[in-house]
Amino acid sequence: MLLIPGPVEVPFSVANAGSYVVNHRSHEFRQIMEENQSLLNKFSGAYKTVMVTGSGTLAVETMVFSLIKEDDRVLSISYGDFGERLIESISRKTKNTQFIKYDMLDMQLLLNEIRDRDYDKLFLVHNETSNGTAIRDMSEIIKIVRGKGAKLLIDDVSGFGGYSMGMEGVYAMVTGSQKNIAAIPGIGIIFLSREACEDMENVPSVNAPFYLDLKTSMKFLDKNETAYTPATGAFKSMNLALKILDREGFINRVNRIKSSSQFIRDKLAENGVRIFGNKDIYSSTVVCFYNNDSEMIKKLLNAGISVSRGMGSISGTTLRVGTMGVINNFYIAKFLNTYFKLSGVNKTINMDEIPEATRLPAFLMDDINLA
Repeated sequence: MLLIPGPVEVPFSVANAGSYVVNHRSHEFRQIMEENQSLLNKFSGAYKTVMVTGSGTLAVETMVFSLIKEDDRVLSISYGDFGERLIESISRKTKNTQFIKYDMLDMQLLLNEIRDRDYDKLFLVHNETSNGTAIRDMSEIIKIVRGKGAKLLIDDVSGFGGYSMGMEGVYAMVTGSQKNIAAIPGIGIIFLSREACEDMENVPSVNAPFYLDLKTSMKFLDKNETAYTPATGAFKSMNLALKILDREGFINRVNRIKSSSQFIRDKLAENGVRIFGNKDIYSSTVVCFYNNDSEMIKKLLNAGISVSRGMGSISGTTLRVGTMGVINNFYIAKFLNTYFKLSGVNKTINMDEIPEATRLPAFLMDDINLA
């Protein structure tokens, strides 16, 4: 059972679609592309959505290299490893930058920095996968950035589909197929506002590697094609996953994921486990907690459960549980009961204790692994 922060457990039908091979210039594949873009635009509120074969990091670097102009003043603030990775990508594109790094997110400090500094483009990680923290409410940040006449660009690789936030007030945002969408890995997704699309049309090509050039991808997107040979199976897999998400309802999935992380975090804390962060910055899609058993990952894996270590400075002292995709009450009970047993905690979680909001819709129950 995959409870790492991505890739995640996916429905059997979605996994099986990964073997799909077809001519990527065919009508059949164009239809998949058209449906994928339509659903992604619907869920995000994007004007257009570019899909590229690759990881979430590829999507981030496509956004960075295609949407930073030579004279842009860029600000980026990090509160974890993926924020630092974003900063590293930006530093390879431009030197006209201001970078701030926190060991842990402090919302008041963050807002003060955003309010007090001058910049044209602000890059932020919304949901920090490395330590299970997040900017839970972007509304004040969006207000400040708008007031400055600046643009907000977001790494939302592990956040999209786990929060109700969309593209309103956002210039560009990225995610990946292998997180809350619950498809197989392989597609980086770049959501674009109308303003971003118009800017690309009106500004000469930026200095971007050919594969990362959004202007090229946009030309093919108008034909419902990819610019380069795609992983056709990953696109078909995501097509099914998006239709499942549409049937479940985007907000219903957001609530299921949020309820799952909250319940796991609460039960761990009630039984003496210290959680990284605080209630104002807890992630909806990743639970990060302190653990002093160096063999715990191996013990959980022997019980059929895969979790991850924290990253960076907390890698040796914390574990991370992903609550993305098709997380549900069965997975929650299995993880908590196994963890408590291995930790010597005399506690059993009964299914009727787990909030109803964590349950999968009935139509999905025969399509997932409940072993």
